[in-house]
Amino acid sequence: MSPPSPRGVQVTVAYCDGHRCRALRHRAFPPAPDEPVDLVEILGQAVRASHGGVLIRTECLGACHRAPALLLLTGSDPIGRRGMLIGPVEERQHIDAVVGLIRKADVPRPGEV
Repeated sequence: MSPPSPRGVQVTVAYCDGHRCRALRHRAFPPAPDEPVDLVEILGQAVRASHGGVLIRTECLGACHRAPALLLLTGSDPIGRRGMLIGPVEERQHIDAVVGLIRKADVPRPGEV
């Protein structure tokens, strides 16, 4: 069973830093002007822009067939749910979708302060 999220943390992003994900994370995808090219930098910017988001580097998540992979956990995940395993995150549309999920998870729900 997953522990409840700490107060104030709306989103936790755990990116895999296992050898396969690390190698594939650095494959080239078309960079946008004035944006970082590295996936970790992009995730870091999205999490820093959130309110209380957390970015975690993990060892192998065991999803090498989906490399590069990450685990997204939100404060609204029901008890027992372990988040969303996302991968491969390689192309610009994948990255934009992940950033969108981080932003969506950061929106306070009714009744939350």
